[in-house]
Amino acid sequence: MNVLFANLAGVKVDPDGKVRHFIKAGSRWPMTIGYAKSVDYYPFPFWLAYALALCKRDTAAACSGLDGVVMDLTDAEMLVAVTDRKPDLLVTELAALTLADDLRFLAAVKEATGCKVLIAGNHATVAAAALLEENDCLDFAAMGEYEMTVKDVVEALLAGRDDFADIPGLVYRKDGAVLATARRELLADLDSLPFPDREDFPATIYPDFTLYSPCINIISSRGCPCGCVYCQERHIMYASPRYRARDPEKVAEEMEYCIKRFGAKQFYFDDQSFVVKKAHVLGVCAAIKARGLTVPWTVMGDAMFVDRETLAAMADAGCIGMKFGVESADPGILKAIGKPLNLDKCRQVVGWCRELGIRTHATFCLGLPGETEATIRKSMAFMEELDVDTAQVSKAVPYPGTPMYAWASEHGYLVARDLTSFDGMGACVVGYPDLPAAEIDRWYGIFSRRVAKKKLLKYMSEPGQSLSILIEMGRRKGVKSVLKSAWTFVMRAFR
Repeated sequence: MNVLFANLAGVKVDPDGKVRHFIKAGSRWPMTIGYAKSVDYYPFPFWLAYALALCKRDTAAACSGLDGVVMDLTDAEMLVAVTDRKPDLLVTELAALTLADDLRFLAAVKEATGCKVLIAGNHATVAAAALLEENDCLDFAAMGEYEMTVKDVVEALLAGRDDFADIPGLVYRKDGAVLATARRELLADLDSLPFPDREDFPATIYPDFTLYSPCINIISSRGCPCGCVYCQERHIMYASPRYRARDPEKVAEEMEYCIKRFGAKQFYFDDQSFVVKKAHVLGVCAAIKARGLTVPWTVMGDAMFVDRETLAAMADAGCIGMKFGVESADPGILKAIGKPLNLDKCRQVVGWCRELGIRTHATFCLGLPGETEATIRKSMAFMEELDVDTAQVSKAVPYPGTPMYAWASEHGYLVARDLTSFDGMGACVVGYPDLPAAEIDRWYGIFSRRVAKKKLLKYMSEPGQSLSILIEMGRRKGVKSVLKSAWTFVMRAFR
């Protein structure tokens, strides 16, 4: 039995020849990331990679992975690649943004191969039953955290079973009906999973907060105690504020393995927030030092959880950068979205990081509940005042299944309901009485140009590090592809 774990094609060519490149699995915000066949950012598809590694380890199936996003494939190219693998089961994540195209693609795969199709991810969790009822090409939907559910399905198929009622977290077909089991409990022991598969999902070409290439993506925990109203992981995939940390020794072991196997020159911890629990962070730092690992690393963190002692330990163990969410500089908005961030603490954390040699990257989001022109101006001023090394800005996207979606629907603030519009790089899908969607779009253009220029200047000031990233991407993807990515990046600063 052949099982293929696939991140579906990331490139769409419209009839007029316009190219759009999407990011899907691995991204907290699936979106159009650029208008070129090759782009400069590819998130690592952790859930697919963990599920693949688990099935390779624990089942007798022949399992492989294919990432149509990082390989810059169109649907036509992806279909050839999939049919060449001759899968008996295709496992994939669905993104709301590309749902219609992906369903058409899966129907074509079903027709070409006759394989069974299992969908997972945020949108599959929200709309599992409806998706199976409306699309004959779909056979299963795994809800929420899905690695164990997929493994159970693979084992059931290997055993020739046609009844899946004992598999938690599954929607499936039985005698013409669509049935669902109870949602599976969150995995208690993250270390019961193998390391994510980085052979079929090639480890070195997923750049994120990369200063030295190749940079390997890694996670040390799952979950976040905060309840940010737009967060898909918190409200859909985990549906819980529960925070779970890995054994620091296993984290350091994985880092050492990646250094030896893939020549890692840097790591990026893509936890929801690496710094939630001080004891865990200090444990990871101690384990890194105990193994004598000197490869630098960056993290997704949070200003609200961290103190100077923790940052000092991180810097001593090799941390050179931290991303963190600000989202808005207006306290009323922060309270409305459930983000307990104190702006003075944020200023303090940036100052500590600068003292300790940890560069900072702050994220902002426009169009959140309570947004006005005044709050946008406040956020832009705060971004410049913070003196972070780099920043980014996005538009609020109230994905189905999140509290923000329910709130925006209830109050009539959604200006679009077509899922293809739910794109953080597209037109804003929310509008307010004193701030229409078009005005949010206009301010986003102003804000994004400022942060893009800031980022470009930073990279230009460090040509050695920037060149190392381009060389590694060129080695894996070709010079032409990298030049297109670099051009796309530069144009963001001046469009």
